[in-house]
Amino acid sequence: MKKFIFPIALLFLISPLFSQEEKFDVTVTNVEVPVRVLDGNRFVDNLTRQDFEVYEDGKLQKIEALYLVQKTKIERKETLKVFTPSLSRNFYLLFHISDYNPKFAEAIDYLFNYVLLPEDSLTIITPLRAYGLSKQALRSKSKESLSKEMQGIIRKDTKIGSSNYRSLLRDLKRLVRGISIAGGFGHRSGIMSDFETDQSSQNVSLELLLPRYKSALQRMENLRFIDEKKFIKFAEGLKRQKGQKNVFFFYEREFRPEISPSVLNQMMTLFQDQPHIQGDLADLFCFYHRPITFDFKKIKQAFADSSLVFNFIFMNKKPETISGIYMKEQSEDVFTILSEAAKITGGVVDSSQDPASGFKKAIEDSASYYLLYYSPIDYKQDGKFKNLEVKVKNKIYTIAYRHGYYAK
Repeated sequence: MKKFIFPIALLFLISPLFSQEEKFDVTVTNVEVPVRVLDGNRFVDNLTRQDFEVYEDGKLQKIEALYLVQKTKIERKETLKVFTPSLSRNFYLLFHISDYNPKFAEAIDYLFNYVLLPEDSLTIITPLRAYGLSKQALRSKSKESLSKEMQGIIRKDTKIGSSNYRSLLRDLKRLVRGISIAGGFGHRSGIMSDFETDQSSQNVSLELLLPRYKSALQRMENLRFIDEKKFIKFAEGLKRQKGQKNVFFFYEREFRPEISPSVLNQMMTLFQDQPHIQGDLADLFCFYHRPITFDFKKIKQAFADSSLVFNFIFMNKKPETISGIYMKEQSEDVFTILSEAAKITGGVVDSSQDPASGFKKAIEDSASYYLLYYSPIDYKQDGKFKNLEVKVKNKIYTIAYRHGYYAK
């Protein structure tokens, strides 16, 4: 995962020698469940309270109120008990990118021209820092000037914030080529001519190049490391915020320069009588197949508990074609966990080369929704995660909602 983005301490409970019955406070609480119901791409806006079923840990609950919301207005309500929904809108745009995509301009223009209202809040997090747009700026400045200013910030911060990453990427490419040449595969792989003027890799032995390459790979891993605790802390911070919390995470597909599998296998055979080189090559096999260590369940539950809507905009760019270099995707771990986070919060997952279209779809999906309220049967404030399931009776729709909460 990724460093600029987001960081709970784990509590280890030691049972006493003589166990005693746990006691929890039984209280009354109200649970709010935002729900989006789609028939294809169309939001279904004619459902009633009786059409829905809500289950908590498998138990059917009594829905006490339904509110149909469009942007920041209640269009319709059915209540057995009156609630006061907070309808303020908070937008968070997070960018984990190494190159500025021109399509961002279209997405940001759309945000300012058709989405943001004077009472909304907006926070953007670039590869360099976080920015908050004040309500005063929304009221006093033109939409065009705000959009241009934001585009400039994202472009500038991307260039500065990802400079180390891009530099390291170039180093890795040179090192991979240098290793192929030093191993005697330059002519066969057709890359010698590319390196005739690269003095940093010419006439350097494998004994020096392989440790350099391993060190560069580790630095790359450190740059792209995503700490699950930061994700959880981010979700906990948003839980305390009132109103709608719409998060849009723009993530650029990543590729790591590697020695091609065929060359690596041949080098293992060619240098089998040189244990130190064999050891370095064996280390690369292990590094190339790193395990995914995320605690998916913990991250998904934290996101669901915060009641945020997480939208994952995956910018699916194609790998470079570079002779003698195998560009291996290293986005699979991030894509897996963040796609699941989007699903469990009722958000959108978009994978394309056009971030503007994915952003627009996510915005449109978030504009209309139902708010369902219920008081859990025999609620216990036991700190456990309560799983939620929402159904629409006798209908087959796509239903997006948060999948649970912690009873705290």
